[in-house]
Amino acid sequence: MYYGKSRGQKRKLKRLLKNIAQIEPYQAIEETNEWGYEHFHVPCSVWLDMPKTSSKIKSLFCKTWIRKTEEILKAKPKDLQFCKVVCCLCIPNVWESQIIIFYSQKYYETFWNRHGDYQDWSRIPDGHSLLKERNIETGLKEFGFKETLTDEDYTVVSHIWFYGEVKEDI
Repeated sequence: MYYGKSRGQKRKLKRLLKNIAQIEPYQAIEETNEWGYEHFHVPCSVWLDMPKTSSKIKSLFCKTWIRKTEEILKAKPKDLQFCKVVCCLCIPNVWESQIIIFYSQKYYETFWNRHGDYQDWSRIPDGHSLLKERNIETGLKEFGFKETLTDEDYTVVSHIWFYGEVKEDI
């Protein structure tokens, strides 16, 4: 498949970083308690996943996404009954990454069980680390999964890295 030139990467990155800084969690907690979680998707178009997008830009995005998670963790309200903050980085499809805030303990506990006919998560051994590959430093816990999505016509394999308040006994 042919991918044309990727123009304006610096401009798009600048806008992406500005949009990430504008993410405001904990605004409508009463409404999100109904669902059990609140999540934030990457605030840009798919240009981040294009093969011509430089790896430096992708690494800077990963670093900024993790820093935003740390910022959200520090701003977590103390009066919440249950609240866990998790950063999810999807590789190679970085654009699918999310920051998830769980308000329901039941949903948080069941979220990590992804062993079905269509979707399967298997744990990546502790020796591998996206943080080491991308030279990112953080104090957050890191857990990686190999995700396999199987449908009638295709199988997609990707890696999902979680940072933050990740369930210990996965």
